[in-house]
Amino acid sequence: MSQEFYQDQVFKKIDYTQQTFPKGEYDNCTFLDCKFEGVYLTTMSFLECTFDTCDMTNAKVKSTSFTEVDFVNCKLLGIDFSQCNDFMFSATFQDCMLQLASFAELKIKQTTFRMSNLREVDFTGTDLENSVFDDCDLQQAIFEETNLAKVDFSSAYNYTIDPSLNQLKKATFSRVEIHGLLKKYDIKIIS
Repeated sequence: MSQEFYQDQVFKKIDYTQQTFPKGEYDNCTFLDCKFEGVYLTTMSFLECTFDTCDMTNAKVKSTSFTEVDFVNCKLLGIDFSQCNDFMFSATFQDCMLQLASFAELKIKQTTFRMSNLREVDFTGTDLENSVFDDCDLQQAIFEETNLAKVDFSSAYNYTIDPSLNQLKKATFSRVEIHGLLKKYDIKIIS
C-alpha cells in the first residue's frame, strides 16, 4: 500500500480510534482536537506539523519521523519516542501531559518542554544538550547517562538528578530546587 502526501491541511475533531488514520507524509498540517489513543503511526512522516489538544496516549510511533513538530496541550501518556526515527527528530512540547513517555537514547538537543507534566519520563542515555524545561514537573523522571550540558532547569521542579551519573556542564538550576541534585547524599538543606 503506497503512502499519500498531505500538505497544508487541517484535520479537526477526528477520532482515529474509530476510523483508520491514512498512512502518509504530512507536511505543514494541523491536527486539532483529534484522538490517536493507541493508534499505529508507524513509519509515517510529520514535517512542520502541529498537534493541538490531541489525545495520543500510547500511540505507536516506531520508525515515525517528527521534524519541527509542535505538540500543544496534548495528552502523550506512555508514548515511546525512543522508537521514532531519530534522524532529524525535533519537537517542542507546550502544556503537555507526557507521563511514562520515553526518550531513551534519542539525540534531541535544543528541545523545549514548557509547562508540561513529565512525571516518570525516561531520559536514560538521551542527549538533551541546550534543552529547556520551563515550569515542568519532573517527579520520578529518569536521568542516567544523560547529556544535560547547558540544559535550563531554572524553573523546573521535583527532579532528582545524580551529578555523578549525568553530564551537567553549564546546566542551570534554581536555588529552590537544588536539593534534587543532592538527594542521594541524604543531607538536610535549610534556608
